[in-house]
Amino acid sequence: MEPKPHKTYREQVDLLVDRGIVIDDDDAAMALLRRVGYYTLSGYSYPFRFKDASGVRTGRFRPGTSPAQIEAIWEFDSRLRAAAFGPLQHVETYLRALLGYHLGGVDPMIHRKPELLSVDRASDYPVWIAKLDRQVKDSREEFIVHHREKRSSIVPIWVAVDVLDWGALSYLFSFAPLGVRDEVARAFGLNAAQLKSWIRALNVVRNVCAHHSRLYNRYYSLTPKLPRRGTYPGFDAIESAKDSTFAMLSLLQHLAQNTLGANTRLLPAVVRSFPAGSGLELTSMGAPAGWEASSLWR
Repeated sequence: MEPKPHKTYREQVDLLVDRGIVIDDDDAAMALLRRVGYYTLSGYSYPFRFKDASGVRTGRFRPGTSPAQIEAIWEFDSRLRAAAFGPLQHVETYLRALLGYHLGGVDPMIHRKPELLSVDRASDYPVWIAKLDRQVKDSREEFIVHHREKRSSIVPIWVAVDVLDWGALSYLFSFAPLGVRDEVARAFGLNAAQLKSWIRALNVVRNVCAHHSRLYNRYYSLTPKLPRRGTYPGFDAIESAKDSTFAMLSLLQHLAQNTLGANTRLLPAVVRSFPAGSGLELTSMGAPAGWEASSLWR
């Protein structure tokens, strides 16, 4: 099969017009296509397309759809990623510190003693420790170089955690003895099973933010275990949409509220900045009615 033929910016504008987008300023439309790219922009234009009788989106756009509306959603998404990435980093740092501290209290080298860990699937540990070994070997961080050269590469867990990314931290949490998992989860106001599922789910969000992918209306196959109804009322309203971006941001907002030093005001401010004139609603990212009244978002 041959690839689709290359289209100039002029031809891309003509294609959008043919599909029903109202373009009053060709130069502005071409500038937007140069800045964002046709296929990146198409992800944000998707909700503006008609649905056929079976509910599948077609290639035709709703009457009155303009590049400015699509651009407003793209700009909102850029702000949303930036606002989410800050607390994600704080939560990751806090999780790393808690794991290093509590695991170190069991044994400084617990990460190399699987008999002290609680590994659910035996095949996961060798893959994880091999990755850790590569990161320690390749790291140029002074604290790692010091342990390689001055401490015979004996790196205790509270040092090792600093070379782990979010995904590897997720596995380390799942390997931790049950008592350690409970201790770390309590710091976030959760139980161990809940925190484990939240960390796994938010790893996807972190990757989306780090790679500048579309965040605002994405859906997630890894869904979190929510607290029992009534424990945190803010989560009761998202129970039916816990695979949505708003649900993921709700998890993050809760974790940030239980993380020392995290800014918990920026994300709510950005969510409130959703472009009302875009023709879309905040429900398109899973927000329930009355979300602003929740203690998570006030």
